[in-house]
Amino acid sequence: MTALLGFLVVVILGVVFGVRTVQDNLESDALALLAVNGQDALEVEASGTDLHVSGAVDDETLVARIPEFLAANLEGVGDVTADLRVVVTNEARDIVVPAEPLVVRWTSTAASVAGTVSDDLTLASITDALENVFPRVDAAGLAVDEGVAPERDWLPTVLTLVRVVHELTPSGEVLANPNAALVSVAAEFDSRQARTDARTAIEDVLSAITFDFVSALTVKDAEPPPPEQQVIELQESLDDLIEGKVIEFELDSDVITPAGREFLDEILLALGRFPAVPVEISGHTDDRGSDAYNLDLSRRRAEAVLAYLVAQGEDASRFAVVGYGETRPIADNETAEGRARNRRIEFTAVKE
Repeated sequence: MTALLGFLVVVILGVVFGVRTVQDNLESDALALLAVNGQDALEVEASGTDLHVSGAVDDETLVARIPEFLAANLEGVGDVTADLRVVVTNEARDIVVPAEPLVVRWTSTAASVAGTVSDDLTLASITDALENVFPRVDAAGLAVDEGVAPERDWLPTVLTLVRVVHELTPSGEVLANPNAALVSVAAEFDSRQARTDARTAIEDVLSAITFDFVSALTVKDAEPPPPEQQVIELQESLDDLIEGKVIEFELDSDVITPAGREFLDEILLALGRFPAVPVEISGHTDDRGSDAYNLDLSRRRAEAVLAYLVAQGEDASRFAVVGYGETRPIADNETAEGRARNRRIEFTAVKE
């Protein structure tokens, strides 16, 4: 009898410890699986082959997904139940939502502004800035969304841009999209030269931030754009002519030398093959002298080239000039050869 009781005790203990081993294994496996998937703060309790999960999650969808996940991925598990509560952490509340682009449109008499900004102070600063530029401002389309990222890194530059473009044209639009890090400007100008000057002014303002510039600048009553093949062929002809050569000017001057005029006569022949293709003439200098002086000299030299072309019969409205000074070197300014290459006139065929 004593032996029989001893045997039963051994059997019962084996069953108990066997069940406990199964439960412990299921609990540890479940905890490990949850930890690998970023849920290491949850508790798991096993009862036989059944599991019960409890704790806090930061996403309501996890309340149903976690039991389903454990049931599908744990070998030998029975029922999986859960008592999970949803707790939104500070980190979750701080998620930045996309802003609606800031859009400023204006005519000669009024302006409107729309978009979403991060707080009331920013909204007020925008309306105040625009009211200093325009006689009347409609800000009904401007709203606050507290989830939007602060605008301090780009907004002052964009408001400056609105003022600058407004000074150049009575009507226009500036759109700033911080989500895509771009600014687009739409406006119409009376000539290619006015449009080029506006583009240069816009690029100068936007150099203060890292946003890309998308141009929607047009010319009033412009001819239809030329065929793309003509633009390509003219550019290739101009590049072949200019390669390894420069249009010579008198020292520190915008006066074209006789050799420079002879070279321009060759340029005229190339231009004459495609008279419908607009061309931008840009002037460049080396880095000797002040920035302001070089910018002025490069512009004057580009204008002198245009004046020569027009004197030979070219239509001035076909061209636009721009001076870049020393800002776009193509060679090392530390050598005489590099500086000579940087002192140049470039011709760019434009499709529009």
